[in-house]
Amino acid sequence: MTENWDELGPAGLTFYGGVCASISHELKNSLALINENAGLMNDLLLRAGQGHALDHEKMALIAERIAKHVAKANMTIANLNRFGHLIDEPVRLVNLHESVTLALNLSQRLASQQRVELVLESQDEGLVLTSRPFELVNALGLCIKAALPAVKQGMLSLRIAPMDDGVEIHFSGFDPGALELPSGSVAGALLDALAATCEVRSETLCLTLGLRQASQV
Repeated sequence: MTENWDELGPAGLTFYGGVCASISHELKNSLALINENAGLMNDLLLRAGQGHALDHEKMALIAERIAKHVAKANMTIANLNRFGHLIDEPVRLVNLHESVTLALNLSQRLASQQRVELVLESQDEGLVLTSRPFELVNALGLCIKAALPAVKQGMLSLRIAPMDDGVEIHFSGFDPGALELPSGSVAGALLDALAATCEVRSETLCLTLGLRQASQV
C-alpha cells in the first residue's frame, strides 16, 4: 500500500463532503415527512375537538408512517456514525461485509435517483482484512457510481469473492460497453493506497484487493 496524500487528501475531503451532503438531504426528507404526518394528525385532533368523530383508522395509519420515517432517519444517522468512525485509524482490521454494506447504504440515494436497486448477494459476514477503511469505502463508492449509469435491468449486484491470496468484489448487472471504469489521478491514488486493481472481466467489474491479511472470524 502506497499513499499519495497530494491526491488522497483532496479526494477524501470531496468524498466526505459528498456523503455528508447526501445524508443531510435524506434526514431533511425524513423530517419533512414526519412533520407532514404530524400536521395531519393534529388536523384530525382539531376536528375531534370540534365535535367530529375521531378517525382511529387514519390516526393509526399516520402513526405508522411517522414510525417508519423515524426508523429511516435512525438508520441514516447510524450510517453517518459508521462513516465518521472510518477515519479513527488509517489502517486497521476491517470486516469486508460491513464495509461493502456501508458503501451500499451511502450510495442508496444516488441509486434511487437512477431507479437502480443495490443488492449484496454475499452472505459471508466473517471475512476480515487489514486495509484502509476510509479509502476502501471511497473506492467501493466510485465503482458503484461508475456502474450505475450502465445498469441494464434496474439492479446492480455485488458479491464478495474470497480467493486463496486475497479477495475480490464483483459488480454485475450492467452493460460493459456502457461502463466507464473509475480513472484519473484520484482513482489511481485510491487503488495504490489499497494495493488494489479494478478491471472488467466479461460482464463483471472486479475490484481486487491486495491484502496484508485475510482470515475468517
